Amino acid sequence: MIKIQNIQHRYPNAEKNALNTVNFDIQSASTIGLLGPNGAGKTTLMSLLAGLQSVQQGQIYFNAVPFGQLTKKQRHQISLVPQDFAFYPLLTVWGNLKFFAALYEVKDKNYLQALLEQVDLTAHKNKLAKHLSGGLKRRLNFAIGLINRPKVIFLDEITVGIDPQSRQFILDSVAALKQQGVTVIYTSHYLQEIEQLCDKLVLLNEGELIYQGSVQGILKEGQSLERFYLDFLNKAGKTC
Repeated sequence: MIKIQNIQHRYPNAEKNALNTVNFDIQSASTIGLLGPNGAGKTTLMSLLAGLQSVQQGQIYFNAVPFGQLTKKQRHQISLVPQDFAFYPLLTVWGNLKFFAALYEVKDKNYLQALLEQVDLTAHKNKLAKHLSGGLKRRLNFAIGLINRPKVIFLDEITVGIDPQSRQFILDSVAALKQQGVTVIYTSHYLQEIEQLCDKLVLLNEGELIYQGSVQGILKEGQSLERFYLDFLNKAGKTC
């Protein structure tokens, strides 16, 4: 479904590329765990795939169509839930949902109400977003990412710094997306989440793609994902 071909990206005044000749494919309805240490290029790659930054070199294809040639309707099938909170703190929970729904031309108020129920924010509907706890803010961030009924969703460290109940709630919601056939690209420093949710692992280090393969294949070899990850990064560091 998604083809990443020879992607390179460098930020202004940077000494080296944030991404360097990255190639891999993402199959429809799969769940990809995107891993790597800080500065590996994960967030840069996600922002390129979601269209938040322009591709400098290489190409990204969605169903064989270059990203730059996607229609507005096709782009609206792609969603990104960032690590940072992407809502308006001085709007209520409901006000935020209505605002972002208008951007996607979503007019079905019943669907927005269903989203509130899905992320268990109904009791907080009229509360200002700034007054929500960290876990509830994460749930609101997640709900906003679902407003456009995405076929592809990028989830960037969406369980950072929240209580165990909200974390499990979000993980269950991501698992439900997988069952619905949504393509999920997921980053997390919690490797247990990758084990629980993902079919395939893509590992970046210093802007380079250094591994891609089946999560289950790693686990069947008797390794924990954490041990595999640390060993692979150690090997990659020695070859640099």
